[in-house]
Amino acid sequence: MNDESKKPRPYTLHKSRGIMKLVYSWYKRKGKTLAAPQREALESDMMGLDGALLEKNREEASQKARHLEIFANKNCKRSIFEYSRELIFALIFALVIATLVRQMWFEPYEIPTGSMRPTFREQDHLTVTKTAFGINFPLETRHLYFDPDLVQRSSVVTFSGDGIPLLDSDTKYFGIFPYKKKFIKRLIGKPGDSLYFYGGNIYGVDKDGQDITELRDTPWMQALEYIPFLSFEGNMVMANPNTILIRQMLLPFGKFQPNHPNQKAEVFNGKTWVVDSPVAQMTPHTSIKTYSDILGIRNYAEARLLTPEELKQFPHDSKDVEEGLLYLQLHHTPSLNYPKPIRERGYFGITGYSTIIPLQQHHLDLIINNIYTSRFVVEDGKAHLYSLEESGSRSGNPEFTDTPDGTYEFYYGKASKIHWLGVSTDVPDNSAFYSHDPQNVQKLYNFGIEMDTDVTPSSKNLMRFPHRYAYFRDGDLYLMGVPVLKKDDPTLIAFHKREEKRQADAQEKEPYVAFKDYGPPMKDGHIDVDFIRTFGVTVPAEHYVCLGDNHARSFDSRAFGFVPQNNLQGAPCWIVWPPGERLGSPPQKPYPFLNVPRGIVWSIAAVVFVVWYIVHRRNLRRPIFKKIS
Repeated sequence: MNDESKKPRPYTLHKSRGIMKLVYSWYKRKGKTLAAPQREALESDMMGLDGALLEKNREEASQKARHLEIFANKNCKRSIFEYSRELIFALIFALVIATLVRQMWFEPYEIPTGSMRPTFREQDHLTVTKTAFGINFPLETRHLYFDPDLVQRSSVVTFSGDGIPLLDSDTKYFGIFPYKKKFIKRLIGKPGDSLYFYGGNIYGVDKDGQDITELRDTPWMQALEYIPFLSFEGNMVMANPNTILIRQMLLPFGKFQPNHPNQKAEVFNGKTWVVDSPVAQMTPHTSIKTYSDILGIRNYAEARLLTPEELKQFPHDSKDVEEGLLYLQLHHTPSLNYPKPIRERGYFGITGYSTIIPLQQHHLDLIINNIYTSRFVVEDGKAHLYSLEESGSRSGNPEFTDTPDGTYEFYYGKASKIHWLGVSTDVPDNSAFYSHDPQNVQKLYNFGIEMDTDVTPSSKNLMRFPHRYAYFRDGDLYLMGVPVLKKDDPTLIAFHKREEKRQADAQEKEPYVAFKDYGPPMKDGHIDVDFIRTFGVTVPAEHYVCLGDNHARSFDSRAFGFVPQNNLQGAPCWIVWPPGERLGSPPQKPYPFLNVPRGIVWSIAAVVFVVWYIVHRRNLRRPIFKKIS
């Protein structure tokens, strides 16, 4: 090996400059403490290195820097105080830059819950742009600039929970600054829009009466289903010691006095309170007359599956019903006067009417082939909901004795096992999960959302239905977004006949309203503007309706009401983890890349970069060393 190969690799100009700055910093502070000969020698070395740096002579600069490095190792050691001061300044600077970037430009985001399934799933990592429709004021719930025309219906937004009722939104930014949590939902309604629910779809008209077709015609909306309520009773509050208000979207739509059995419950028709008429659905009407009129609640039913043995606990519902392997029990068409709200386990709830549909094996096959569940964890043969914050089985969790421990989820009839960082793999086809046995179908359907045996069907459990829903669309009966009973299915035809007879035979004091397909809010092939504005909900000025794609597990505008404009903070633009077919841009109406807020922020960033680059390049052409007097 020759001598050339033993030579150390020359320092880069950047490293040599760093050594120069370190020694010069020490020289400015303590250079006068050196004896004259030592100081002159040090000054000579620094001048030589400074000259080599200005000439960009890497070899010479490296040689002189190594010589100065020896001096630095002996004399330029910083104290703990100096290290701490530099670290604190660096952290503060980094924190300020990170805060500005994350608040005003873009930030990473991890999905904590399943409220936006299947679009986003737990542990998904996203990038969120903060310039989709405005410029945020850092760490505050307001905008420096906002353009409401840039807000896209059917696209996803992030918003602050600041000032929104029922939301626990307090947190700390970087664990230091008081801050409000961010939530992610799909934006459905803008100011002035009127919205109505039918067939798992949302029908809407804007403030000018124009049909909002993107809410039901776009591909990303057609793959989803929307339900107008989480439960029939919505959000109940005591208006006074004797009156309970029933709210949907945090708006009071009904009220009753539980301690006055002869007091008639009332509903708000948009102008005044009127007595709830439970039989109003039997005849056409042009104003709200009963609770199930609002939002299209009459088009939807709470649903669960019963075994033949469980059906016997509901003798009235089972009259004249054909035999089935399982029975679909539906609570539908709620009223506040009949059936009256009931008290169960210390809680008032609304059940509506109850009816039964027998299911055969081909119906069960459709259910299991399209089943979806929450993400859940199996431990020691019991399942509980997955949570980033807590875990653990309890006595109320359903049994999965044939399933290995692990984290699982179902979507579109396919089971996945969830691994580290949310990476999923398919569950083998021979898994017990896929059994078409009625017992397994009932378990996954009834318990798949809550993973809680409190929803077990019984005559003593009239209120506690799972978050499963049924609805008609164009004559077909849908469960989980698929037509399980087609309009020409003999079982569904027999059901309609039985419902008509039951309604006709019901007594005046104990009426019954049939569960049927009322059809979409259309008139002569066009959107029925008057109908939607009368029976739907209209979004107030500077507010928005935001709903989760997973209607069964989403706490959204149905519960906490409208989102103020100032709370809108940004929009997801890219799924970056986990790898798979969902990687990339999420299914939503694309936000325009070129807009005013984005142009402003990018221009500011470009100006900052250009100024830094000019100053940096200018400093490289200037000497570092200046002799102290």
